[in-house]
Amino acid sequence: MTTTNQLIKNPLPAFFLIIVGTIGSIWILLSNEFYYIDECAHYLYSRFVIQSLPITVQLWHRPLPQWLFAVPAQFGHTVTMFFALALFLVLLLITWRIAVLHGIKHAEWVILLAGLQPILFDLSYACMTEMPAAFMIALSYFYHLKGKHGWSLTLASVVFLCRTEMYLFAGVMFLFYAWKREWKILPLVLVGPLLWIGSSALISGDIMTFFREWAGFSRIGKFIPGVSVTRYFMHLHSIFGLTQALLFAAGAGFIAARKRSAEFGIIYSTIALTLIIHTLAGAEIFHWSASIGELRYIAVVGPLFGIISVYGFSEILDRMRPAAVQLIFSLIVLGGVVYQCTTVTHPRRWANYDKVVIRLTKEIKQDYPGLTLLSNHPISAYILDVPPAGSKYFAPLTIKNFKKYPECIILWDPFFANSIFSQSRLTKEKMLQDTTIEIVDRYKYWNIEYLVLHKKSSSAELSGIVD
Repeated sequence: MTTTNQLIKNPLPAFFLIIVGTIGSIWILLSNEFYYIDECAHYLYSRFVIQSLPITVQLWHRPLPQWLFAVPAQFGHTVTMFFALALFLVLLLITWRIAVLHGIKHAEWVILLAGLQPILFDLSYACMTEMPAAFMIALSYFYHLKGKHGWSLTLASVVFLCRTEMYLFAGVMFLFYAWKREWKILPLVLVGPLLWIGSSALISGDIMTFFREWAGFSRIGKFIPGVSVTRYFMHLHSIFGLTQALLFAAGAGFIAARKRSAEFGIIYSTIALTLIIHTLAGAEIFHWSASIGELRYIAVVGPLFGIISVYGFSEILDRMRPAAVQLIFSLIVLGGVVYQCTTVTHPRRWANYDKVVIRLTKEIKQDYPGLTLLSNHPISAYILDVPPAGSKYFAPLTIKNFKKYPECIILWDPFFANSIFSQSRLTKEKMLQDTTIEIVDRYKYWNIEYLVLHKKSSSAELSGIVD
């Protein structure tokens, strides 16, 4: 039976999709900000994808999401958010079909149990990398269950273009097909890395670009402390939702009792390896990675987590009698999932410190219309609606650009001005020593000072700064 026929026969999947879509749409319409980390820069690289092609294939940006959101980004951030939400709803349909293929009786509830997981839902209307990665993983697993193993392994490999660490899913699928002796399809595990290497070589003209990116990534310092070894385990209720976590535990128990654990082995392995890798990367004992501790990294396996949760829900529901008790239990689950999601997530509004950058950028645009603004804050580029990689009226704050523009305006803020991702040794103290630079505006927010500097003419080499 096709998905369309099942939707006609059973109204619950459509009802759950409407719930998720309605909450997401309200959140979008009430939002004027970006996801709190990275999304603004990702959006700008998608909006100005042609000018930013060399950046889209860099390690920190992951090319597939940048290209995926490029078309809707031409119509603004709101359209981009609705596009992401539509993609998320398709992901939920795929997850439902996976649950059906596993023979789970009340499979349609996975739309709710996956769709309203707090972190994944919060990412559902963001042009970030996690939701596209979750989409590719679910689609790959769907094709696996349909017996299209070549497509499954190819899509698993392409996840590498969304979240590099989730290439582990391709490793799981590779080992499974190797165990099944499907030798002919095993080389497809290289499709994702080869696409990235090939695209970066084509865009940059240098086959070694990809490998230099990885070398640079390994040298980035650990700019935040390590987290607890139990961090991700202790936050499962925050990541996937309390109701979903309890139902997951029940589902795992019922699956084990029915001796079906092997059937769900790929799902279990992917969830476990994701938890293990991020624990090793971020835990205080190991701490091998610079970017750590974000709960959103684990949300990538949210749809798989939801499949085990809906198994637990179905087994509990079928054991309840009479029908009134089943209805009460269903309403409790529905209410619990909706309540936690809508109280934990919220529409995105400009934070006060972002409002400072917005105000200063607008004033700079008005007072110095002909000068280039040097800043590493993506919100400045967003307000000016210019490519973040550089244009006539905007350029990243680097030593090279500082020397390039004989007269310019510099927006200095403590974090973005010289972040770990754009180390240039161009410090506020050294710039203020330059006699051709004057402070034209300043704003203090708590203990953070924002400065607007006017570089009036060509300056001498700044002491101690090299290219």
